[in-house]
Amino acid sequence: MDTWTQVKNGREALGRYLTALSVDDWNKPSLCTAWSVKDVAAHMLVIPTMSKGQVFRAFAGSRFNLDRMNAKVVGKLTASMSTAEIAAATLSSAASRGMPPGLKLPGVLNELVIHSADIAEGVGQPFDLPTEDYVACLDHLKDMQPVFGTKQRIAGLHLQATDADWSTGSGPLVAGTSKQLLLAMAGRGAAFANLTGDGIDTLRSR
Repeated sequence: MDTWTQVKNGREALGRYLTALSVDDWNKPSLCTAWSVKDVAAHMLVIPTMSKGQVFRAFAGSRFNLDRMNAKVVGKLTASMSTAEIAAATLSSAASRGMPPGLKLPGVLNELVIHSADIAEGVGQPFDLPTEDYVACLDHLKDMQPVFGTKQRIAGLHLQATDADWSTGSGPLVAGTSKQLLLAMAGRGAAFANLTGDGIDTLRSR
């Protein structure tokens, strides 16, 4: 399956998941610090619905600070859209192939896969994408330092997926499902309870 099809399928699945959430679910904290489920779902609309020019202008208007831009854009979206509208927009924009400046296709999948897990783990109701999606993101994220800081976070550790033929690095072991490994690599502390191995304390400390 090509990556754009993975993205489209994942967005459609997420849109259906969001449609079924209660008001209380939308207000729950996600795994993204200080962001609710609604905040993350709104943030996920930036890639498929905003043009390169719109994203660049928002970035420039935030003095080229990514965190500041994200906060401003999410604030506007959550103030102007209902939860039903966010869910509907997630579905209707699923086939979009838009990419903000500087983001490549693997990063588009990465954003979808990680943030959908941020939402579902916060809600506490299962949402799982195909294992191959998580593995593709593990391969992409393992060498990344900008934004996620993953390359330094996992240095000197051996990460091993328990549900797929995937591993990376050497050293003390950190094992778990591809989804939970991905969350841990992305700095989500909630994942550590679902991992095993003598390298967990090292990874947690980073």
